[in-house]
Amino acid sequence: MSASTASQAGARAPVAIVTGGTGAIGSAIAARLQAGGMTVVAADRDLRAVPEGQVFRSCELTDPASIAALFEFARGLGDIACLVGAHGILMATPAGAADPEAISMVIDVNLKSVAYLCNAAKSFLAPPASIVLISSWTAMAGRVGGAFAYQATKAGVEALTHAFAVAYGPDGIRVNCIAPGFMAAPMKGEGTALRARQGGMDAVIEGAPLRRLTEGEDIAAAVAYLVSPEASAVTGIVLPVDAGYRAL
Repeated sequence: MSASTASQAGARAPVAIVTGGTGAIGSAIAARLQAGGMTVVAADRDLRAVPEGQVFRSCELTDPASIAALFEFARGLGDIACLVGAHGILMATPAGAADPEAISMVIDVNLKSVAYLCNAAKSFLAPPASIVLISSWTAMAGRVGGAFAYQATKAGVEALTHAFAVAYGPDGIRVNCIAPGFMAAPMKGEGTALRARQGGMDAVIEGAPLRRLTEGEDIAAAVAYLVSPEASAVTGIVLPVDAGYRAL
């Protein structure tokens, strides 16, 4: 075996961190990146089982120190090639009647933690590298009632995408965002109840130009593209994967 062949044989796979990696969207993303040859660190708050070949890491994403520990752990497995922020919560916050604690919790988990992740990432990612954040088609839709805090945080995630794409581009780090539509599996917690406010499954399907819901695999395919060399000139975008909802 030549020296170069031995070096290639001993090389470690690039590492992908997927926060919310055990959720419906996060697990689909983790599976797709793993299939593409990456070592996947699925990060979440509570201990969860992950498929063989993935590594689970408990992380309190609202705590910058816990985020730093997550990055250190992942870097111990190899060069970190991408970070996917797929975590989030949905709580009812009806305009004029929202619980201040619910507003604060949604902002902490969905926006502040994403800012912490992006802020810390530069010190740990190994360029050329990629960050992909997850927004929502509702970030641009005032007509969606009952969850203004969630909508505001997702609009904030899109703003973070633009800001960090500009800041990190010269360092070889691309930052993009995916905006899913109504998902086939409603979000945990109050997702089912809020879906019912939109008229239920049939109504949201009928309202989509493509007459379908968005699957986790749809989001995973978009992530796989954005972190790939084929997207090497793509940064700072918000890519709707929403069956056409943002076009309405």
